[in-house]
Amino acid sequence: MTTSVLFYTSSFTAPSELPLYQNSVLFHGDAVDDRGASAVGFVNGNIRSRIFVEYDYDNMTIKVGDKEISADRAAELFGPYVAGRNVVLESTTLGFSELFLIIRSLIDTGIKSFLIIYVEPQEYSRTKPGSDSFALSELNAGYKPIPRAVVDLAGEDVEAGVFFLGYEPERLERAFEEYQMLSSKDIKVVFGIPAFQPGWELNSIVPHLEVIEHCNVQYCAANDPSSAYDALEVTLKSLSAGNKMFVAPIGTKPCGVAAALFASMNPEQVGLLYDHRKKKNKRSSGVSVWHRYAIKIR
Repeated sequence: MTTSVLFYTSSFTAPSELPLYQNSVLFHGDAVDDRGASAVGFVNGNIRSRIFVEYDYDNMTIKVGDKEISADRAAELFGPYVAGRNVVLESTTLGFSELFLIIRSLIDTGIKSFLIIYVEPQEYSRTKPGSDSFALSELNAGYKPIPRAVVDLAGEDVEAGVFFLGYEPERLERAFEEYQMLSSKDIKVVFGIPAFQPGWELNSIVPHLEVIEHCNVQYCAANDPSSAYDALEVTLKSLSAGNKMFVAPIGTKPCGVAAALFASMNPEQVGLLYDHRKKKNKRSSGVSVWHRYAIKIR
């Protein structure tokens, strides 16, 4: 029997409107801007505990609460927290690596349903007033593997790759520089359209135009993980027998949610390529729409 993922999406103007299940545990990351602070600190009587999660890409370890372990064994740390609880992932503050490792751990422990929250900003921070470039993340050492989703890009069986793109073209440029073998793969780049706000799609498309000249360009809704998941399934179904693909989630977080779920559900055929950038403080301002993604695996 084929396993599938169902998405139930709803949006709200305030956290007080969010329907959460009783006896919930909320996993979150570091709040670096207005929306992150709101997403971590909002009051809801159904949340019994809030647990900080952080992945260390240098040592490939994950910290859950006050305990740390090799990321390969992440499920051992999450198990006690989720036993008998409803699970909420606060994806605004969680990094992509943390999202993937949590979701993979939930699946490993038999969790079939959970909620994911994401909060849109009113504005993203620019490098300077009036600039066309954005100050969203810090440079780092480059792309590094994520345990349980490692992919050998030099392998002839890696046929295709999908990049979800955001506002930082240098991230895609660096991937092409570090992995020149990508030129022999079927590479798709996906932009978030519709964007969070009308016109924002140009902030993503225009800076990438030179880099994506030889890529297959596709689109999915920036705030809808089910749309991104569908795009990934199209690529997976197009693979030749026995071949694999990779996903590089360097765009919006809802697309990252889809990538984390997709890689978790298809571990034998899907790997992840990610550059683990550190979010800048005050990378955005204001709080806009609250999204609630109810995930069911069947």
